[in-house]
Amino acid sequence: SRFAPELTCEIFHGATRDLKAFDSDILLTSYGVMRSDSMTLKKLKWYLLVIDEAQNIKNQDTAQTKALKSIPADIRIAMSGTPVENRLEEFWSIMDFVNKGYLGNTKSFRSEYSMPIQMDNDAKVIERFKKVTSPFLMRRMKSDKSIITDLPDKIEMDQLVTLTGDQAA
Repeated sequence: SRFAPELTCEIFHGATRDLKAFDSDILLTSYGVMRSDSMTLKKLKWYLLVIDEAQNIKNQDTAQTKALKSIPADIRIAMSGTPVENRLEEFWSIMDFVNKGYLGNTKSFRSEYSMPIQMDNDAKVIERFKKVTSPFLMRRMKSDKSIITDLPDKIEMDQLVTLTGDQAA
């Protein structure tokens, strides 16, 4: 309503969800609903498919990731504050969603990028990886006020707690 008031939005969630009467510009749903209703969603042709918290598809072998990747769309966008949590192959899975095949298959990605970067910290491979992925990444930081002015300042607060014996164990 703030940035594109002319667009209409429908929430696809809950027990009574139904796409038969869908006539909106935007369909908003959750990963869980998308996974359980992927057969219905993939019957439709989507112009744009945007996912937030894209780290939810970091594992290429999960039913959720497979379901999402099966939904046809002309354009795909993935947003994530943490595209890599444990392994570089998590990034491959997200990139495979938005630009299938661009980074090869998992086997070639592992040998060409993952292993040299994670195991050997190979500076040349790191630079090559940055070069091939940077055109597809947009990073905004809360500290950069020239990008967007309505973000609040980042506030970090340490709060120390004592663990019980069981928690510490």
